[in-house]
Amino acid sequence: AHEIGYEATVRHLLPLVKKLADDAEVLVRQSLVGHFGDLAGFLIQSDPEKGYEEVIEKLLGVVSVLLTEKASEVRQGAADALITLASHLRPNQMCDKVLMTVISMSQNNDDEDARATAVQLLNGLAEAMGRDLCRGFVVMGIVGLCMDPAFRVRKATASSFAEVAKVIGNDDAKNRLVPAFEKLATDVHWGVKKAAAESLVNFAMSLEVEARQEKLVPLMLKLLQDDSRWVQMSALQQLGYFIACLEEATRVPEGLLAQFVDTIQRSKANPDAPDISFHCAYTFAGVTKAMGRDAWPILQEPFDSLCRDAQVKTRKAMAASIHIVAQTVGSTLTEQEVLPQFEALLQDPAPEVRLAALRNVAGIMQVASSQVAQRKVLKLLQASMGKADPAAVAAKAAKAESWRLRQLVALQLGSVCDALCAKSGSPTASAAAAAAGAGSADAASTDLIWDCVLPLFLKLCDDGVAEVRDEAARTTSKALRAATPELFADPEKDNSEGSSGCLGGAKPVLSAKTSKLMQKLITNFARGRNFRSRMTYIRMCDSIIRESPPHVFTEHFMQPLVRLSWDRVRNVQLCWATTIAPHLRKGTGRLSSNADLVATAHRMAYRLSETDEKKRRVPEERRVLEAAPIVPMPEGYDLTASGPDSDPEDNDQVSIEGGTGDSLSDCGLAEDEDG
Repeated sequence: AHEIGYEATVRHLLPLVKKLADDAEVLVRQSLVGHFGDLAGFLIQSDPEKGYEEVIEKLLGVVSVLLTEKASEVRQGAADALITLASHLRPNQMCDKVLMTVISMSQNNDDEDARATAVQLLNGLAEAMGRDLCRGFVVMGIVGLCMDPAFRVRKATASSFAEVAKVIGNDDAKNRLVPAFEKLATDVHWGVKKAAAESLVNFAMSLEVEARQEKLVPLMLKLLQDDSRWVQMSALQQLGYFIACLEEATRVPEGLLAQFVDTIQRSKANPDAPDISFHCAYTFAGVTKAMGRDAWPILQEPFDSLCRDAQVKTRKAMAASIHIVAQTVGSTLTEQEVLPQFEALLQDPAPEVRLAALRNVAGIMQVASSQVAQRKVLKLLQASMGKADPAAVAAKAAKAESWRLRQLVALQLGSVCDALCAKSGSPTASAAAAAAGAGSADAASTDLIWDCVLPLFLKLCDDGVAEVRDEAARTTSKALRAATPELFADPEKDNSEGSSGCLGGAKPVLSAKTSKLMQKLITNFARGRNFRSRMTYIRMCDSIIRESPPHVFTEHFMQPLVRLSWDRVRNVQLCWATTIAPHLRKGTGRLSSNADLVATAHRMAYRLSETDEKKRRVPEERRVLEAAPIVPMPEGYDLTASGPDSDPEDNDQVSIEGGTGDSLSDCGLAEDEDG
């Protein structure tokens, strides 16, 4: 339709719809209804009036016929198509064109399948119908079908309350739908009660919390004690979700929590219920949050049990949500009882469990704020890198998992720095860091950053995989802000502002430790032996430019960056252009007033035009710079100036090598005084 246009679609394609709807093959009819939603949208968008009429006359009629199909695949597809088409219809035609069709199906005493489909449609169409139609017709239809003689219809009805309840509002749902749902939850057929148990949480989420407690808690207790084993199993699977949806309620019956705890304990010895422990683990954090810290003495043993469960997916669910448990129980209990299990999950033999735990390192550190606990977590983070070391990994699949793990560690570094700085707060933050809008770590946290975080940061910035290096480079500003707040101190303001946009005056004197770190960044990256290291330095600068006060970049990072604009490797030049050009845009660029850097960009573009003139092509680096567009060349700067003077510390280290450069140990902070 999109290729041939509206007129051709109406003339040629729509006549085929009726023929395909009568095709003998079920797959043809099933595939046909799957395209009705997109086709209706195309027709109405192409011609809001005539296209709309085509939808009403040509498509709705076909869907109505296919809703009575014996083939369940076609019937379900037609039901989905009708829900989609209803979203395109105007409110004044919703009743006549859609609702009456569904009500007619619900009253077809000779077709059980039609009635079952009708109740699904009443729920699925609720939002499109609106509150008035739902209150007047839809609720009546659903309540009536709750008493249908066919259990399959009643079973379908048990799953069709939630959307209607959302539309009609809490009061009507409580007074009209809840009594009908109660009948289904106590139905004579176990299949109907099982469907009610499986739908209870969705229905509960459509009601206000008080209504959930008052009306649905007794129902859950009944379902948990039902005579049918299948009903009990379904209720047990939903129990954790149900407790969690009570939202920190103060009146959760002890029986529900006791049943949840007992379910966890019994799942270990019940081979017939392998999914029960997973559902309990998946909802454990929500249950803990709903019950609050006071319930931890009851939940602590089940917590340990789920963290040590034999199923990988159960341990993964616990690892993925353990930070919520920590936030609920508080610092003391986290360090005493949550942290040991977190340590075990970080060292789990299953890589998916370790990955899930790694995502929550910063979240745990925000709660476990003592130096001993934080050092322990950081040491585990470092240890996890041993399992991610490419040298220790042989299999191809394991290598792929390894670099993803290292990338995840890199992704955590910024949040870890935030957690280490957060506990000291602004009272102990330096005045300069506070003025820059940043927190500052206390002495103990600073030691942790230097001992654990910075070595990880430098190692990951020198990783052999680009995605890992890039992720680590993005944390440069946060890592330096946490480790070296003196870099972020306001410069002397006794001189006027220079033309570059940075403040004048002498640079602040840096400690020996900070000076050594800065020299390492320059030596290992800005002047790295391989071009990938030099590209990483450019991305480090991007982090500094985006997240730090301007003087941090101009005083400590800019000159090596200017030199890299003359790099002999085209990949480095392209990285420079794509990374720095956005910061030099007219009006919006963070460094648009930095005359030195603007001039450097113009000189790069000019130099590229000179060297590539004979090749009769525009180099990509120049194309990027010209497309930015960067601010004009500042006055007083020579466009044809040669490159920066040779740096005596550079020697001949800079080359066009690839690979990962020196060994990862060269990125550590510990080295001889003359290194």
